[in-house]
Amino acid sequence: MPLYVDPASPLPLYYQIREQLRHQILNGDLQPGDLVPSETQLCADCGVSRMTARMALTQLANEGLIVRKPGKGTFVAPPKATFHKAPFSLLSYTEIMSHLGLRAGAQIRSQEVVSANPQAAEKLQVKIGDPVVRIDRVRFANDEAMSLEVSFYPHNRFPTLAELELTDRSIYRVLEETYGIAPAYAIDTTELSVAGSFEAKELKIKQGTPIVLSTRVSYLTQDVPIEFTQVVHRGDRFRSVVRCTRQQLMES
Repeated sequence: MPLYVDPASPLPLYYQIREQLRHQILNGDLQPGDLVPSETQLCADCGVSRMTARMALTQLANEGLIVRKPGKGTFVAPPKATFHKAPFSLLSYTEIMSHLGLRAGAQIRSQEVVSANPQAAEKLQVKIGDPVVRIDRVRFANDEAMSLEVSFYPHNRFPTLAELELTDRSIYRVLEETYGIAPAYAIDTTELSVAGSFEAKELKIKQGTPIVLSTRVSYLTQDVPIEFTQVVHRGDRFRSVVRCTRQQLMES
């Protein structure tokens, strides 16, 4: 479908191009893996400057709708993993990926007993310096790096957790099978940011790509914390859809 711009429109030229390409991608006219017009082609077809064409493509790339492959071109990205989240649900990453029809994976970067830092001590309600189990993981979906995860667990409650095999396993399931303990509820906090050099390197994304910062504290029924987790998610590969009830809407 040919692209066009209206110079008389109050909408910026890059915006007009971006929205037409976005519509073609979301409407299925452009399928995952299809080649997207290059900057040069956009300039020729729409009569715009290279800067205008680059801005349109850059914003689509930042949204995760297209991917640039050096020496090959720009292509429609795979569809984002869409999680239709029920209010107050408590699912592990493995369970979420299973619901999405994706294969979950986890690479352990470190798994050890450390002294609780002030933040972990506060969240787990232990003393600073008390032993806690720290687990650093990279989480995958269909072998693609999706998130960086750092979790802390009270060592006195899970004394052998640092020695257990956790590769490609749900820690929630491990806790239940090994210790007979499962979280009753969790409090999640979500913030938006952009990838720094470390996140960009570990997740193989460009610096400045949108990321989602999630913090979770999981509790037993007696309000006893058993897990403190911080996760950096790729913002270009996920989206969440939440169904709200009328009561929730009235209370918001």
